[in-house]
Amino acid sequence: MLYSQAEQRVQNDYLTALQAGAVTPASSVIGSLNFILLIGWLLACPSVSDLTFQRSRLLVFVGIAYISLWNLVYTRSIGVVGSLGVGLNSALCTILAVNFVLLHDPRSFKRLILQPADGALTANRPTNLKRDADVHEEQGPKFILTWEPMPKLIWRRLFWVLDLITGFRGVHWSWSLSPSPPYHSSLSNAYSSRTASFLRNGSHFLIDYFLIDLIKCLMVADPYVIDYSTRRLPPHIAPYITSPLGLYSYRMLLAAAGTCIAIDLIFAFAVLLQVNILGPSVLGLNASPVTFPPLWGSPRAVLRKGLKGFWGETWHQMLRMHFVSIGDAVAEFLLRNNDAGSCGCPGADKWRHGCLKPSIARLRIRVVAVFLLSGALHACASYTLLGPTRPWAPFLFIALQPLGMAIQSACSQHFVGSYLCDSLGRWKTLVRQGSNFGFTILWLWAWSGMLLDDMTNGGVWLFEPIPISLIRGLGFSKEDKRFWCW
Repeated sequence: MLYSQAEQRVQNDYLTALQAGAVTPASSVIGSLNFILLIGWLLACPSVSDLTFQRSRLLVFVGIAYISLWNLVYTRSIGVVGSLGVGLNSALCTILAVNFVLLHDPRSFKRLILQPADGALTANRPTNLKRDADVHEEQGPKFILTWEPMPKLIWRRLFWVLDLITGFRGVHWSWSLSPSPPYHSSLSNAYSSRTASFLRNGSHFLIDYFLIDLIKCLMVADPYVIDYSTRRLPPHIAPYITSPLGLYSYRMLLAAAGTCIAIDLIFAFAVLLQVNILGPSVLGLNASPVTFPPLWGSPRAVLRKGLKGFWGETWHQMLRMHFVSIGDAVAEFLLRNNDAGSCGCPGADKWRHGCLKPSIARLRIRVVAVFLLSGALHACASYTLLGPTRPWAPFLFIALQPLGMAIQSACSQHFVGSYLCDSLGRWKTLVRQGSNFGFTILWLWAWSGMLLDDMTNGGVWLFEPIPISLIRGLGFSKEDKRFWCW
């Protein structure tokens, strides 16, 4: 099967389902009705009484969850990205609704903004931080960093709400786990070195662009990526890899690299667009580099903590705040009879305010809940793909990670108290780090196959992440010679 035929196969699957009346186009209004309902409720909640607000929360959540479930079952898109987005939309909107409708009172949220020192907001003048950060442009006005509660003016409230539901990492929001990072020096540097920032962000984007183009070219040459029913070797590596385990490892590395670089490319483009193109004059604090902390953590976390360090620090934490918030609420519900007393805080806020002790049981429940939520999110994305996917595969891959952490922790504790550990002397640290790294790689390698097969069956690797391919356009690919890929 040719690459162009594989792309046409995905479109034909969608058109067949659409003509049979089995699906609804994602472009229809109902495809976004769950987010419209969430945004509308957030806009309206300051204008209603407390009694109406409390009584409407469950009803609004049920409405959002029902629409999201309907979209998950019946809504599809003609492309891989659109179909993947339908599942992510359904799961993500439900997760946002759990946090912003059920667990928290969004009327109490505040966000950090930049305000001219000699100006004032017309409504809901924000309270200055205890540690205000004065920010200067080289030849511009002076700004201060302030908290902005939910505005009274509807147009300002709309931007406030949109920032709330799109700021997944919550860096500049009061409901974040760390709402007040050390902004002072960072903001000063951000406004005085915009040219250097442009060069750094631009080079980051271009490097990612070239790498994803190269990886896509390698994927196009693999019959497995194009036609999931075949197991034939890629012609360009057939002389070098002959064993099934070698072929499995090659495809696993290629898929992992493609996934990481595609995510990094999107992040790099967002930083370049917001920080260096639109700038603070349009986006305010959202155009400051401090609102874009590094997407990936240090690989050294794997050496120090193994699988726990990989998922907790090295891997991206885009939705961690939302998952952890729900995980804390689940732990609070399951262990509610074990608490010595009540501090008066809402259940979801007790952990954040330091009212609950981090017991082992509570930590374990939170970790399991976080991975189950992440697994459900990825399963929804798999379910809405047009190919013969198995949504249980990505769910199982992610849900098994806490088991791997528990196994590694038990082995580590057994090793620490053993005679072998005492006899290693100064080599103890090196052996521990090597063991952490080896276990993490073997665990991910062993369980990633089901995830790889599911993504291939769904046609994920047919996705074109970049509009122009120089490598393919210059003739370095025999299977696809297009410059323009969109």
